[in-house]
Amino acid sequence: MQDTIVEKVLKHPKYAELVRRRTRVSMIFFAVALAIYSGFILTLAYLPEVFAQPLGPGWTMSVGVFTGILVVFSAVIMIALYTYFSNKIFDPLLSAIMRDVE
Repeated sequence: MQDTIVEKVLKHPKYAELVRRRTRVSMIFFAVALAIYSGFILTLAYLPEVFAQPLGPGWTMSVGVFTGILVVFSAVIMIALYTYFSNKIFDPLLSAIMRDVE
C-alpha cells in the first residue's frame, strides 16, 4: 500500500511543480549565499588590508568586523525568506498533493 501512495505522489502534476519551485528557490538562495561568503573569504584572503581599516576616522570598529556582521545578518535574512517561501508556497502545494492522493 505504501508503494502505491509513493507512486501516486511521484506522478502527481503538483508534485512536479513543487519540485521545480523548490529547486529554483533553493538554487537562487545557494547562489546568493555562495556570492556573499566567497566574496567575504576572497576579500579576506587577498585584500586583508581592506578589512583592517576602521569604518571611519576615529572609529574603533573595522571594516572586517562590520562586514562579518553583515554576512551573519544576510544568513538570518535568507533563512527567514526561505521559511516564508516554505510556509506560503511549498506547504500548501504539499497539502494539496496529500489531499489528492489520500
